[in-house]
Amino acid sequence: MGEMKRAIERERQEFQLNGKQERFASTIVIAAAIVAAVRIARDDISTPSPRVLSVVAISVQLAKLILDRVVR
Repeated sequence: MGEMKRAIERERQEFQLNGKQERFASTIVIAAAIVAAVRIARDDISTPSPRVLSVVAISVQLAKLILDRVVR
């Protein structure tokens, strides 16, 4: 039993980010990638332009917002 409690605690610590658990980090990455892909589908992304970097940053914020609303 003690080993299981330690394993659970270790898992909890591994998923902590900025003081809260981020169990859905991979979900955020996937959602942000989809949003970014849709937004820049017709742009040239061979070089990282300011527009591409901005779209990616906004997509990550949007994915986090959506996930927060879904989890609540």
